[in-house]
Parts: sequence; C-alpha cells; structure tokens
Amino acid sequence: MTIQHIPVAGGCLCGVVRYESKEPPIRGYICHCTMCRRNYGGFFGATVRFPGSAFKLTKGELKSYAASKFAKRCFCADCGTPVAYFYAGNSDVWIYVGSLDHPEEWPMTKEAPWGPSEHVYVDEKIPWYEISDGLPQRTSASKTLLSAAVAYVDGLRR
Repeated sequence: MTIQHIPVAGGCLCGVVRYESKEPPIRGYICHCTMCRRNYGGFFGATVRFPGSAFKLTKGELKSYAASKFAKRCFCADCGTPVAYFYAGNSDVWIYVGSLDHPEEWPMTKEAPWGPSEHVYVDEKIPWYEISDGLPQRTSASKTLLSAAVAYVDGLRR
C-alpha cells in the first residue's frame, strides 16, 4: 500500500509557488476539453479536486487567466507551470496532477482507494486517442459537468 502524505503538497517547476492541502483529494478528473488540452499542453488535463477550506498557498502567488465565464486557470508567473483551476461559485480547488510532489499516491484508476476518478468532455477528445482504462466517461452534456454553469448563474442572481 502506498503511503499518502498529508498534508498533500506540490508546486511549480521553478519552486516560486508552493501549496498544500490538509485534506486528501476528493475526486479525480481527466478532462479532454479543448481548453484543458491547450492549457496543459497534452492530450488531456488531469486534476484532483480538494476542498477549498483545506487548501492554501504556502509560498508565492498564482497568476490567473479567466479562460471562460465559469472558471479561471492559475499558473506560476515565473515558469508558466499550470497549477490550479477554480470554478466560479465553488470554493473547491482543482490541482493539476503534474504539480503534486507525490502524484503516485493519488492514482486515477478504477480501484483507487482514495476516491473516484472519471474522464470528462470525452466528446471533445483528440479523435485518435483511445480511452481504455475503464474509468467512467462523461460528455459535455452530462449534468455533473453542467453544475459549474448552474453555480455561476446562481452566483449572478445573488
């Protein structure tokens, strides 16, 4: 069994930005949407979701980019490493798996003991990339994915 370091820590490539969560992640996402692919520079963006109340920056500051009305993507201004993602109207934080100090402790597999993971926006994936890991797959029409949009609209009404 893998030892899981709590707090969970990580940071950017150059070390200017560091973070930690006093709680483990609650869910994993492998996102195939065009924005995540471009932000991450790969076939998909892999993130783990942490409760916002458990997360804090321990060094440096993140620069943000509002990629849409619903979300902002955060990165190190010095080295450009994508670090975090925030949805409007949701206090949780999505951390890019590649920025974790110990990503091996949070496997995104069907049998992962720490929590569920899923592929999202699979209708936007690169067509020749095959998903064969057995994780659930959601399209952009999924009610789960639309919750961020609903939270945003609800926030505007307040």
